[in-house]
Amino acid sequence: MNGTVVVGAGIAGLTAALMAREAGCKVTVVSLGFGGLQLSAGTLDVLGVPEPLAEMPALDASHPYAKITPEALSAGVEAFTRYVPMEGSLASTTLLPTALGALRPTSFYPPSFAAGRIENGASYLIVGFTGLKDFYPRLAAENLASQGVDARAETVELTAPGDTSLPFSRMLDQPGAAEGLGERLAHIARPGERIGIPAVARSGVWEAIQRTAGHPVFQIPIAPPSIPGLEANELLREACAGNRVDIMLNGRAIGLRTEEDPLGLRSAGGGLPEDVRTPDGATSDSALPAGTRASDGRRITGVEVRIAGSVKTVDADHVIYAGGGLDSGAIVFDSYGNLADTAFGLPVFAPEGELVHGDVWGPPQPLFAAGLRVDADMRPVDGRGAPLYTNLYAVGGMLGGAQRHREKSGEGIALGSAAQAVCAIERTL
Repeated sequence: MNGTVVVGAGIAGLTAALMAREAGCKVTVVSLGFGGLQLSAGTLDVLGVPEPLAEMPALDASHPYAKITPEALSAGVEAFTRYVPMEGSLASTTLLPTALGALRPTSFYPPSFAAGRIENGASYLIVGFTGLKDFYPRLAAENLASQGVDARAETVELTAPGDTSLPFSRMLDQPGAAEGLGERLAHIARPGERIGIPAVARSGVWEAIQRTAGHPVFQIPIAPPSIPGLEANELLREACAGNRVDIMLNGRAIGLRTEEDPLGLRSAGGGLPEDVRTPDGATSDSALPAGTRASDGRRITGVEVRIAGSVKTVDADHVIYAGGGLDSGAIVFDSYGNLADTAFGLPVFAPEGELVHGDVWGPPQPLFAAGLRVDADMRPVDGRGAPLYTNLYAVGGMLGGAQRHREKSGEGIALGSAAQAVCAIERTL
């Protein structure tokens, strides 16, 4: 059985691991901890425009979507939603209300968000809980109303042994608690209203609240910890366990063992390279640290992992690098303006010029587009476009060229690149 090592346990890493396992690979996930899915709203953002697939061809050639095919994107979303139930479409986005009353486009969302779709003729009741911080129903309703949405606000007396989403979620899990809240919502709702509550209820609890309320009830994402994100992460973890994917937590990938370097001496240690950006934003081989220069046919045979006070080698026929990029610390930007890949010393590409500017409300920060460049198989490349290794693949937040937060493209890039990398691996089996 072919061994695939996945470095990173976020949405891209866990989905890639499951897809590789379904393809017949023996899969080991190496990660310091689970990724940012637990902090996310629980939605899948593909591209924040009305018709994402139609808009993708117009993106810059350096954007990950220029490499990710629509088929791979569809396959990645399908793989994820096999384990995490979602509603939505790749063809068009849906507008959902935020906790501040803004209208946020997204492509896929949990069933508990569905009744919150902004639709003509619909009326919305936004309900807050007295004991929950950071959710202000009147503010949300007023902002929605200012955009032409029929919305009003109410607050119900509801407390928990804490003022964030987790204590409220645990409280609503208690017998009768969901039904009790549903009855109170039924008393304050007007005929035909959809009821929006902060996203503190797990899927089964939300169903009980809605059933008792007798109205469509939808959840609105709030500040982390995110119950929909935590639930999605749990479902992926359970799927990995059920599919016999090995997960090595508290392990840091620090280097690669190759056929030319069987002991991993040149790459182990996770040393940071010098600034690898040349004036044109590209990377030259001379800027790479020892052990990471590209060479035709260079092949990885294992990943060096620091865990439990020692360094262990995990054998690998293929390696999928899903470290998360700048958001997770897999890519760092130091005080001297240098960018570096902290695990394998791979070349990091960034736009030309200053990477950070002082206009907070102005153009996107160029730094956020920094990352690895890949070929059509998602293999990291050097400054000439040649793959650094024949069997190393980079996915998700490791890929440069996108302004994910502004574009609302993060989950789409993660899932599409994961699927495309696994497809490339399958062709070698």
